[in-house]
Amino acid sequence: MAARVLRELGVDPDAVAAKIDELDPEATADANPEEAAARKMDLRLVDDEVHLILRDPATVALAKKVTELSDGPIQGVGPVAGMFVPLWQSTNQLLSQVRDMLEPEPEPEEEDESTAHKLTKAVRTALVPRLRR
Repeated sequence: MAARVLRELGVDPDAVAAKIDELDPEATADANPEEAAARKMDLRLVDDEVHLILRDPATVALAKKVTELSDGPIQGVGPVAGMFVPLWQSTNQLLSQVRDMLEPEPEPEEEDESTAHKLTKAVRTALVPRLRR
């Protein structure tokens, strides 16, 4: 809805993207602790492995303690295997949601693109590079 209003007001998507790039998300006061921690996360594909990187201090401190207590990395085998299931499920759900948001919609059959299709395309164009940071 917001994108439609901006488009109808004649706002240039490139200008909006440039302004978003100027803003520092860390400085926003509306982020709750979970969102602040999420902003310090990366999900990367390295060869045939998915690496989930968590950088918020509380998670890093907890991981250090668990690693220390277990004398090494924790793997999804043995008695902790079931504990890894929610992480696996939520990771797949996140990847599916991002894929659905970024995957191009089929081109309209009509020669003239609909306003909604143009708007969706503009929003995806602005989002894709920001997700790659």
